[in-house]
Amino acid sequence: MSAGDLALAAGCAALAALPMNVTGFGFGLVLAPLLLIVLEPGDVVVAVNALAMFTAANVAWRWRTRIAWSTARPLFLSALAGMPVGLALLLVANARVLEALIGVAVLGGTVALARGFRVGGGATMALAAGTLSGMLRTSTSAAGPPVIIYLQGRGLPPETFRATGSCYVAATSLVAVALFAGTGRFSADAGLTVLAGLPGLIAGSFAGALLARRVDATWFRRVVTALLLASAVSVLVAAIAG
Repeated sequence: MSAGDLALAAGCAALAALPMNVTGFGFGLVLAPLLLIVLEPGDVVVAVNALAMFTAANVAWRWRTRIAWSTARPLFLSALAGMPVGLALLLVANARVLEALIGVAVLGGTVALARGFRVGGGATMALAAGTLSGMLRTSTSAAGPPVIIYLQGRGLPPETFRATGSCYVAATSLVAVALFAGTGRFSADAGLTVLAGLPGLIAGSFAGALLARRVDATWFRRVVTALLLASAVSVLVAAIAG
């Protein structure tokens, strides 16, 4: 990777951190399509998971007293069942198919969140949400929407919602990174992107915290949703066009 590529990766990480700090969602959904500019799809999945792990761990630690462990635990255990399936897909899919899958995951997740889609908060839905999220975690990295939709159905207070979701993302991203390393998917380019992205995460988090106090969160969420839809469509068009 060139110095310009690494600088762009850092900027993308900073940009992805903004909606995470303002609205509490969107890090992976924003970052995955952007990193496709400089990385192969497989490396994008690895890098986004590693950076998401750091971001989510920071948020979870700050709000650790508000984590609903009884909610996070079944989601995490269910995700462990889905992650090997997603990893197998990552290992066998060619770059164009994987790029299209990332676009579909971002597009579908964005539409579901924008429409405020909700499901029940029972044990069966926890199993379904966790398993699907685990598959998406290791195949596309856009794994947040199933769990966000499930947590919305639980009617959690905002602080508990943010803390529990972040704890889940941090834990599943850690497992995903270990799986990638164990199967030889953690390439030099992915590692360099993570290192370049860490300063971007810090800068984006500070900027997002300042922005959160100055802009209307609902308006900002709409802007982010529009950008996500545009990026997902562009990724799908690029994958189809080859």
